[in-house]
Amino acid sequence: MSLLVLLFAFVGQASAGSVKVGYVNSVALMEQAPQADMAKQALEQEFSPREQEINDLQQQVQGLQNKLDKDGASMSDAERTKLHQQIDQKMLRIQQKQNDFQDDLNLKKSEALGKLQQTVLQAIKEVAAKNGYELVVSDGVVYAAPTVNITNLVAERLKEMVKAKK
Repeated sequence: MSLLVLLFAFVGQASAGSVKVGYVNSVALMEQAPQADMAKQALEQEFSPREQEINDLQQQVQGLQNKLDKDGASMSDAERTKLHQQIDQKMLRIQQKQNDFQDDLNLKKSEALGKLQQTVLQAIKEVAAKNGYELVVSDGVVYAAPTVNITNLVAERLKEMVKAKK
């Protein structure tokens, strides 16, 4: 609704003079941005040791389970009970570690997405100001002529921003 009001306000202004309007495909920008790849790599690097720890615990449980299946019939009740307890304890640790892992990963992903959205918005504003756009629209556009699509310009600006940080 507010986009329509804003658009009509600019249309009213357009009768007095032309308004330069641009369109960006924000989904494409979020996918193409080199910052997105960098964030993904950082997350993988940060969380891969914890993921490996969980995998190691799962292999330990599998080994204990194999031992129980193979030797369980020849074990005493006390040995079997002890092995069951070890398996149960490790399973609980795995479950707890997986839950913590997923919670932390979701939080970090959310933070990275917010940062990426801010960077994309900054790049859109810079491209719009540099090229004299008075209105840039994104989501909810049914059609945008190639002449008003500035997605590639913004994508290039995002690449420049990465190079500038290096």
